[in-house]
Amino acid sequence: MNKNIFLTGFPGFIASRLIPKILSQREESKMFLLVQKKFLDTAKSQIEKLETDFPLLKNRLIVVEGDLTFPNLIEDKTSIDLNSISEIFNLAAVYDLRIAKDIAYKINVEGTQNIVNFSKTLPNLEKFHHISTCYVAGWYRGEFSEEDFDKGQSFKNFYEETKFLSEKIIRENKSQIPFVIYRPSIVIGDSKTGETNKFDGPYPVILLINKLPKLSFMTQIGSGVNPINLISVDYVVDGIANLSTLNELYKTYHLCDPEPLNQLELINLFAKKLNKKLITIKVKYSFARSLMKNKLIADFTGLYPEMIDYFDHDLFFKCEKTLKSLEPFGIHPPKLVNYIDKIIEFAIRYEREISRKGLW
Repeated sequence: MNKNIFLTGFPGFIASRLIPKILSQREESKMFLLVQKKFLDTAKSQIEKLETDFPLLKNRLIVVEGDLTFPNLIEDKTSIDLNSISEIFNLAAVYDLRIAKDIAYKINVEGTQNIVNFSKTLPNLEKFHHISTCYVAGWYRGEFSEEDFDKGQSFKNFYEETKFLSEKIIRENKSQIPFVIYRPSIVIGDSKTGETNKFDGPYPVILLINKLPKLSFMTQIGSGVNPINLISVDYVVDGIANLSTLNELYKTYHLCDPEPLNQLELINLFAKKLNKKLITIKVKYSFARSLMKNKLIADFTGLYPEMIDYFDHDLFFKCEKTLKSLEPFGIHPPKLVNYIDKIIEFAIRYEREISRKGLW
């Protein structure tokens, strides 16, 4: 019997990039893609593109209409061979720092519970791959390792809180769910092409600096010396794909930059690449946050209050064990300074075309 795969989060950006990696490693497998009704046309178009770009995917991608927020998950279970599913890749989640509590809970928490319940009905499930986030760390301060989870932390927003609760559901079902957890940090564009589908994280700062005069003032929020952990999407995808092949369970992997730049270093790097000279002015975190509540300022800068929480937080992600696990595959996190030109070039070129809200 073939060992097939069930994946949520398609036709999302990371899922679309991950699919060919996974199926190239599992030559006999097909993949069932859970897709909401409103995204069926987009999903079909994306499959056509994937099959053109990667002929090995031809006739191996099967759309299954359903919704993570439905208790039964799938509209018609006769459309899928449940006995053949050996792996689940759970990428579906809402990612928005401003997301309302009820929506965040419905998708990230209830949705996770629904797919956990679904997974318990699969007699031949061997591994449940859950994509979480490093920011389940919330407001925790200090070093946060792959082994760390519940440290009594509070959270900056409902995104962080619900992703924490989502991961908690997975962990609480350890006796029935053979899981592996992957935690990316702030995912940005491809290190080779700059491609992304969403301008959040550092992108508003890049685009703001690009709009400024050649000599201009720039705010430094707080100390300016705490890390902002950015990682390229290709490293995250390659990491998940290869780590998923290891014969290990109940592991957590941090897919992040082991040597992240801090706020001041990032601003100076962006300014240098954009040929700007910036004079930084230090402001308090609380003042910067209150400024972004002004719609005119928020619209001009592209920033909003919830983003300010990430500018000066003394949180350090440890990833030594992940790096060691990826070493045999020859996969290493690229240094931002070596590919920032690609990120900036793509951001400026597609500023008017890329949504800041993403798929959800």
